[in-house]
Amino acid sequence: MTEAEVLAARATAIRRLTLDDLDLPNRRITIAGHAQRFGELPQQTLLAWLAQRRITWPKTPNRHVLINAKTALGTPWEPGLSVPNTSSGTCLHQGVYLERIRGDRVLHEALTVGADPLHLALVFNLSHTAASRYAAIAQNLLDDQTGVHRDAVGGESGRS
Repeated sequence: MTEAEVLAARATAIRRLTLDDLDLPNRRITIAGHAQRFGELPQQTLLAWLAQRRITWPKTPNRHVLINAKTALGTPWEPGLSVPNTSSGTCLHQGVYLERIRGDRVLHEALTVGADPLHLALVFNLSHTAASRYAAIAQNLLDDQTGVHRDAVGGESGRS
């Protein structure tokens, strides 16, 4: 699992992460200006990567979390530079795309918290329109599970 899968971050936001965006002791990360907590898997992944980064490029002036042989010399991420294979900008393994993983993670959260668009907007830094769409999809899935049918004006009726 990658950062994108756990934190539902966009590839561009992951590429732009700097060391200042990480608060490892408190398990907090700031992605695209939005601070959030993370669990054990991202903690261990980040610690392992940062250890490897220190060993491979001990004197790099580049403050970005993800660097490679080209960018370790101090060149910041620029459009078109490849992302290290651990979090490919477009496709991971077996044709799974980061945006799809992000969408699945947001939908999972919506199903878990009861389709609350405000919660989704705050947690994932979504626009109100996108958060509402995810919440509506989640609500439809939840309704299908419980057998409740919502009509066009928001009323409920039992299914037969």
